[in-house]
Amino acid sequence: MEVHPLLGQLDSLLSGETAVGGRGPSAPPSSGISPGMRDGSAHVLRCLKVWYDLPSDVFHTAVANIDTFLAKMKAQPKHLSCIAVSSFHLACSQYQEARGDLSVVPEPTDLVSISQSRCSASDLLRMEAILASKLDNKQQSVPPLPVTPLSFLRIMMAVSRAAATRLEISPAPAASPLPHLLHQLEILVCDSSTLKFRPCELALALLCTEFQLQCGENPSNTTALMGFVSELQKYCNIQNSEFMTVLTEVVAILEKYNGEGQVPHRQRLVWKLSNRTLRHLRPTDRLRPTLPKICEESVSNKNDMSRLRSASECSLESELSDSDLSYKAGGSDSESDVEMEEPRTWARIVAAS
Repeated sequence: MEVHPLLGQLDSLLSGETAVGGRGPSAPPSSGISPGMRDGSAHVLRCLKVWYDLPSDVFHTAVANIDTFLAKMKAQPKHLSCIAVSSFHLACSQYQEARGDLSVVPEPTDLVSISQSRCSASDLLRMEAILASKLDNKQQSVPPLPVTPLSFLRIMMAVSRAAATRLEISPAPAASPLPHLLHQLEILVCDSSTLKFRPCELALALLCTEFQLQCGENPSNTTALMGFVSELQKYCNIQNSEFMTVLTEVVAILEKYNGEGQVPHRQRLVWKLSNRTLRHLRPTDRLRPTLPKICEESVSNKNDMSRLRSASECSLESELSDSDLSYKAGGSDSESDVEMEEPRTWARIVAAS
């Protein structure tokens, strides 16, 4: 594919970049909603996207709807969950209207149940109508798809692939974002610290990190790939200082995210119980942690081995049978001891004489 048609698409994206009111250096801060609450809602939308196995465009559109709405309207924290779920349902409708390749649009009742938001399906539809009216819908029932960092990433990768093919660079970069790039871009969009950057700046910074990894694998392509980044930076009118700031922020966010997944959780499991529960628990302080050691010794003469009796029914029956036999032979044990004649020894015979 030629480069010039792709550059025309990039021009249209740059012209529509200003329509996204919640992103960029001129975006006003959202009043009433903290950055942490916004990031939490973005992660909930990402979970919904994974649950329904939807394209990444739906997630980016939903986040853009939230950011644009919060930049224009003052919302209360208790309404944020309803706003987020409504933005997601509206994003599904926007994507279906533009592309038409969704198998099914999630039902409002299912979205409310899965997201565990405290609103009803009717509240979701009512909030969705409010969102559509505040967005740049251009007198349409469903607003068009907004310009997102994913839109820029796709065009920039296509431009780089077309230029690499023309220059006969091997291996050429991918023409479309790979799954790991889509995953990383979603993580960046979920972080509110990236709201102060333009969508093209965020996409180009992520593309630069990918090209740096490819340069490490193929050093001969370093000049060409870094040249593509420089040309795209000039085309998007991004200053060097601004680009370095965005690149540093992107690398820090990705390193933090990757580090959290690699560090093992070393905290010991601690059970926190109330006093009422402790009173009803079985005391375990006197239980022995290990069983007592059993000493096994070899006995040469089996007749010398003492018979160990237990308090079982068989042992009691054997004891009773032994006592009966002794009683039949000569009465009780005490009588046999009294009537038995003591054995005569040489000392007794001499003393008696």
